[in-house]
Amino acid sequence: MKYTPKYFKENLPEWKRKKDPPTSRIIYRPLSFVTASLAANLGISANAISYFSIILALFACICFVIPNYTVNILGAVFVNIWLLSDCTDGNIARSVKKQPFGDFADSISSYILVGLLCTCMGVCTYFQGGVLVSQYNMWIVVIGALASSSDTLMRLIYQKYKASERMLADNNILSIEEDKRTNNANVNSLRVRIESDLGIGGILPILILIGILIKALDLVLIYCFLYYGASCLVCSLMYVLKAIKRTKQVEENQKEMEKK
Repeated sequence: MKYTPKYFKENLPEWKRKKDPPTSRIIYRPLSFVTASLAANLGISANAISYFSIILALFACICFVIPNYTVNILGAVFVNIWLLSDCTDGNIARSVKKQPFGDFADSISSYILVGLLCTCMGVCTYFQGGVLVSQYNMWIVVIGALASSSDTLMRLIYQKYKASERMLADNNILSIEEDKRTNNANVNSLRVRIESDLGIGGILPILILIGILIKALDLVLIYCFLYYGASCLVCSLMYVLKAIKRTKQVEENQKEMEKK
């Protein structure tokens, strides 16, 4: 079968069209139909593209810690190519063939990218300076590191909660709650829109490219610090409260069972 960009465009689910951030709808998704058709016709799998995205992520981060403006711009370009590849592997997985550990392969490159990117951009701004921050100001590196660690911490909290919930569900102690992050019917919820539109899968790659071109990367880092920091605080509070609430439910159910 000959795969064409039109094939991938027509097979994109409606929920995915709605979930895509504006930047993806306008730029990355249309381009990904072309790259997906090229990869599919060459027999390149979705997982292979996902694992290749890890290399793109690492290259992007390395380019930011090298004190050279041209190389730094290349790093911003790699971030945008990474997002294009992220759209590409999804197209192939949905329309050609899903593979085992596809979700793992798709997620790990974004974990690596965001886990390192803000810290590396902080190093870049340390050498280059910015709009609000002068050269060799160590605080911008701290801000970048806090932004990166906030995102990583948020993911760890979420994954640990879901792992604990799964363990309890496997022991028939409680049921697993619906997750709006993964339910395709909830693509228009405020939480899902914020996560998809404002982060690394949305507007951030464009902001990074613009920021490095006009030497305003410090403003992008402050944005990342505020966005990921606030997300981490909200996520922590939300899942702690969820855990407390569901613990009470389990204890009440156990008391009722004991009475019977």
